[in-house]
Amino acid sequence: MSFQNKDNIIKFEKPNYEIKGLTDNKKIKRYVNNILGMIYGNCLGDAYGLSTEFLNKETIKELYPLPPSKKDQFIDFPDYITNKHNSRWDKGDWTDDTDQMILIMQSFLKNKTTSTSTSTSTSTSTSTSTSTSTSTTTTDFNDNRFNCLEFAKLLKDWVENGFKELSDQCGMGLGQTVGRVVFNDRFLEIPTLVSKYVWLDFNKSMAANGSLMRTSIISAMDFLNQKTVLENTIDCCRITHYDSRCIVSCIVFTHIISTIFKNQYNDSNQEEKEEEEEEEEEEEYNHIKIIEDLIKQIDQNGLYENIAEFHFNSNKMIDQDKKEDYLKQFNTHMRAKEWVDLELDDSSSIGYVYKCLGSSILTIRKYLQYYKDKKTKDKTPSYLFRKVLDELVREGGDSDTNGAVAGALLGSIIGYSNLPKDMLLEMPNKSWLDVQVVDFINLVNSRIKNSKVKPFTIDNKNYNKLNLSYLDETDSNPSTDFLKPISNKSNSNKSDDQNCIIQ
Repeated sequence: MSFQNKDNIIKFEKPNYEIKGLTDNKKIKRYVNNILGMIYGNCLGDAYGLSTEFLNKETIKELYPLPPSKKDQFIDFPDYITNKHNSRWDKGDWTDDTDQMILIMQSFLKNKTTSTSTSTSTSTSTSTSTSTSTSTTTTDFNDNRFNCLEFAKLLKDWVENGFKELSDQCGMGLGQTVGRVVFNDRFLEIPTLVSKYVWLDFNKSMAANGSLMRTSIISAMDFLNQKTVLENTIDCCRITHYDSRCIVSCIVFTHIISTIFKNQYNDSNQEEKEEEEEEEEEEEYNHIKIIEDLIKQIDQNGLYENIAEFHFNSNKMIDQDKKEDYLKQFNTHMRAKEWVDLELDDSSSIGYVYKCLGSSILTIRKYLQYYKDKKTKDKTPSYLFRKVLDELVREGGDSDTNGAVAGALLGSIIGYSNLPKDMLLEMPNKSWLDVQVVDFINLVNSRIKNSKVKPFTIDNKNYNKLNLSYLDETDSNPSTDFLKPISNKSNSNKSDDQNCIIQ
C-alpha cells in the first residue's frame, strides 16, 4: 500500500478468510497451503511490524507495557498506537516490503502471458546486455527465469505510482538503496549494472535488507528445482542490492523455504496413496519436525555456512579481511539464541540484512522453544505465530521488514490454515491480493503438472554448481564509468530520521 488518493479509491470486497477459487470449495494440497502461508505470513508480519517500526525497545515498553504476571498481552492489531510514521498506512495494511513481493509475483505472471503468437525474447539473467529475436510460437512457458527487465519496469512504475487499482499516488516507504538505483536514468535499460554502480559509489558498504524483504515469493516458483530458485534469487537481489551479504542472505532464505515446499510436495503425493489418519496430530507433528530439521541444518549440517563461504571467497570484488568478517557475522546472526544478541533497535544498523535474516531464524527457534515449554498453555500454531511475532516487533528497529521475513518463514512452515484468522480479516486489501494469488498458484501448479519443472536439489555436494557468472566480475569489468551521478530524489517520501537503510 502507498500514498492514496482518498477520493478515488476503488472499493473491493471485504476481506474474506476463504480465498475464492482456491480454499473455498476444495481441500488444497499440503504444499499449496504452505505457499499460501508464506505469502500471507509475509503480509501479516509486515503489517504487524509497522506498529513499532523505527522505535527502540524502551519506547515500546512505555507504549505497550507488559503485565506483571506472565500472562501474554500482545500489541493490538490492527488497533496499535499510531504515530507520524505508521499513520500514513491504513490500519491492518502491509507496507512496501509486501508491495515489492507482490511485484515479483506479478512479474512471473507477466512472463506467463507474454509468449503468445509473436514473442520477443530478451536475455534476462544479468540485465547488463540484451538481445532480441522475433518468432512465431504457441503459448509455452519454458522460460522459468526471473525477468530482470520486466521486474525493473514494474518496480519503477510502483515507485512513481504505487498500485493504481488501489488508487495509490506513489510507492511509500522507499529505502535509500532501492531509491538510488531506481532513480538512475539508466535503470530501466541496465538495472543490474546501475545497482553495481550504486554499490561501488558507496564504497561497497550498502548491505541493506530491501532485497531480502521481498524475496520469499521466489521460493515458490518452480520450487522443485532449487537451481532455478537460487539463480532467480540472485538475479532479483542484484537488481537493487549488489552486496554479496545481500545475495547470500537471499539465497539461503529461498533455499530454506523451497526445501519446505519440496518436502511438502513429496508428502502430498504420498498422502494420495495412503489413507490419512489422525490428520490434525500429523499436521502438528509435521510443522514441528520442519523446524527441528531446519535448526539442525543450520547448526550442524553446514550447508548454509558452506554456501556463504563459497560466495564470499569467490567474489573478486571483496578484500580478504572482509570475506572473513562477512562469514563470521553470517554465522553469528544465523545462530543467535536470544533477541539481545541481534540488537535489532541499534540505530546505526537497523536495516542491516544479517539482522533481518537472523531475526527470522531466531523467531522459529523461539516458536520451538515455546512449543516444548510445559508452561505454554496454548500450543496451537496460530497462537504461537502471534506470540513470537509479538516478541519480534517489541524489539523495534526495522520491525516491519523483520516481521515480513519472519512471517513468511513461519507461514511457510505452519501453512495458511494455521495463520491467525482474526488478523487475516483485518487486512483491508486482502481480497485484491487474493485474486493475484490464485493466478500465481495456478501458474505454479500448471508448470509442475505439465512437466515444465525438472527436479534439482541443492545440497552440500553441488551448492557451487549454479550459474554464478557474477563471481567473475571485477570492479572495472563490466565497467560502470559511463553512468551518471545519482540524483538526490531517491528518498522523496521518507524523512531522514525514518530511513530504514543504515548499513
